[in-house]
Amino acid sequence: MTPFQTCKTSDRPGKTERGFSLLEMAASVVIITLLMSAIFSFMLQAQKKFQGNSVTAEANHSARAALEVMTQEIGQAGFNPNFVPNKTCNVVVDANAAEQCVTLSDVNQVHPGDWLSVDVGGNNELVKVSGTTATGACVGANQVKGVFQVDHTTTPFPVISYKMPYPSGILQGTGTSDDQTLEFFGDVNADGTIQYVVYSLSPTTSPATTVSVNGATYTLYDLNRSITPVTFLSGAVRSPASPLAQNVLYNTTTGQGPTGQPIFGYPNLVTVGIVPNQVTVVGTIVITISVAESPKNIETNRVAWFTMSTQVRPLNLSAAVAVSQAGGFTYLPRLPAGLPMN
Repeated sequence: MTPFQTCKTSDRPGKTERGFSLLEMAASVVIITLLMSAIFSFMLQAQKKFQGNSVTAEANHSARAALEVMTQEIGQAGFNPNFVPNKTCNVVVDANAAEQCVTLSDVNQVHPGDWLSVDVGGNNELVKVSGTTATGACVGANQVKGVFQVDHTTTPFPVISYKMPYPSGILQGTGTSDDQTLEFFGDVNADGTIQYVVYSLSPTTSPATTVSVNGATYTLYDLNRSITPVTFLSGAVRSPASPLAQNVLYNTTTGQGPTGQPIFGYPNLVTVGIVPNQVTVVGTIVITISVAESPKNIETNRVAWFTMSTQVRPLNLSAAVAVSQAGGFTYLPRLPAGLPMN
């Protein structure tokens, strides 16, 4: 072989290189597309179901929490808190058939309508409070106003609270509690402060959103809560409200939700005497809340809703009825001035 001679290799006979044909590629694409479509459809449905379950669980939890709050607070309606420790008076008090203002060690948690056990022994008497320094009835500091019919000359002498529940703890009448609104007061937090609580509706969106359930039209509302300390002064204004539960289905014209029931029902009303008037006491409150899911179910795109219901019997109002029927209606306090608040 000379230096300029090259070596050649020849192709092996019968050996050829070829790729996929256009028909095979098209068939593969079609098969992959069908498989991916099925997978994505399944994943989409699974995602919708997961999101729907999450929304349902959140709405359910929100409504349940609202129901628990309302049950606890309504159960305290009419509660008149006792003050601790007892008060004392360090000034001589002369008996007088007219009301007079008397200075105590403090008047914290003493309210108009309360009864005070004043002094001990033969000088002991019960005095009904008609006003305090806090309500503007007295000008001196820490004073209560009432009729003291016994001389109290030995100082200091004790002044002890003698409180009865407010039978009017749940407000009834024009512009107060009805099928969609509940107004009540009492020491709802058990902290010695009488609070005024209002549950009411307002549209969830603006403009309001409506949905159809079984051929009937319902608006989506927020169930709101407002809580304000009672000042016993006329012209008091309640605090702004905040939502307890959202997307509550209700028709305010018919006064019904999807279950055919109002949000607040009052099946047991009792009339009791409070000198010199009578009041209607609410024995039981039925709460029925129907909550929509955002407002339609994400998975089915249809209106879906669930209902929670409970009955509440305010123990303090039942106690007031018992006191009245036993002849103790003289000691029951009337509705505080300033309620209902604007």
